Amino acid sequence: MGIFFRRKYKFTDKKHSKGGLTASGLFLFSLAIMIAGIYISFMKHGNAGMLVGGLGLGSFILALIGFIVGLRSFKEENVFLLFPWIGTAGCAVMLLGMGAVVLIGI
Repeated sequence: MGIFFRRKYKFTDKKHSKGGLTASGLFLFSLAIMIAGIYISFMKHGNAGMLVGGLGLGSFILALIGFIVGLRSFKEENVFLLFPWIGTAGCAVMLLGMGAVVLIGI
């Protein structure tokens, strides 16, 4: 019975990085916008026009901001680095993906 109700102890004063949480949130929001753009483009059979372009540009800008915030969050002291890694890596993938979409369109 003691196995199921084990207490979790934390032997550190570290907290989650606010910049890392922000970068992770921006990554998820950017991903959601990109998925919405893909869905709209699919439903309109590729003729969505400016709406999908605006969503793609918004996704790119949010990913760029998230990447910068994520890089800055590594400088915070006495914090866990899980969310800065997730946010920075995710935003970097989004930047590369959206950059590839723009280059394919040129």
